[in-house]
Amino acid sequence: MPRIPKACSALLPVALLLLSACKTPTTNTPNDATLRAAPLVARGEVAQAPTEGHAPQPASLPQVDNHDLPSPDGTVPNRDLHGPRDTASYIDRLRSAERLRELKPELVAQNVFDRAGLKADSVIADIGCGPGVFAWPMARLVPGGFIFAVDVEPAQLDALRAGLLERKIDNVVPVLGSYSTPHLPPESCDAIFIADTYHHIEDRHAYMTLLRKRLAPGGFLVLLEYKDGDLPVGPPAKHKVPKEERHAELAAAGFELDRELSTHIFHDFEFWRLRRASR
Repeated sequence: MPRIPKACSALLPVALLLLSACKTPTTNTPNDATLRAAPLVARGEVAQAPTEGHAPQPASLPQVDNHDLPSPDGTVPNRDLHGPRDTASYIDRLRSAERLRELKPELVAQNVFDRAGLKADSVIADIGCGPGVFAWPMARLVPGGFIFAVDVEPAQLDALRAGLLERKIDNVVPVLGSYSTPHLPPESCDAIFIADTYHHIEDRHAYMTLLRKRLAPGGFLVLLEYKDGDLPVGPPAKHKVPKEERHAELAAAGFELDRELSTHIFHDFEFWRLRRASR
């Protein structure tokens, strides 16, 4: 029998070990990270597996609306498509002393409470609440109830929250609304109040029809809207919805006019109820 050289004899165990490894089938047992990632990959939520030193990348990036991009001068844009782009200055104007004298928020709140037959535990929705100039006095009239304060612009809700903390009001619920819905529960509101916002709504028929379903039985829709034509205050005439057109739209959405108040020089103050045939 030929003798195996000493050097080859030393390498023989290593060769046998390698041969054994090649013949034995390998099984890949997934680790914890793989198990966690697998469901995400199946849903298409992860585009690639994480590599060392890099975080997982999303399958797609969110689309950015140009309206949300900062202005060249650094002003914060306004998500309200019908409002001024500079949100900060717009908020300051909405809560200015001059505007408050014109709107008389306390008088409006008291009339909504009295004329809509509200009680201390009633629920009111303030659609397009802005920084809260109407929500504050309304909240004090319903200490056992609360106010849904709805706006599409987050900065408006930030200003609202600051005012609530300053005034120690804790029965106002800020709600970030969408263009097509205020995100309110069905039949949840004893009154829905809209001030200087009706003309900002895009599909008013669909929106008002939806609001009709958010009113509790016997509830009121209350509008405070600038009168027709060019006025010393408020938006230009071309940006308004004429009163006749507004009334036709509300009637088509299932409302009927209950009463109008003449408390303001430049505003129509209207109370609408559900038309009985629409219930």
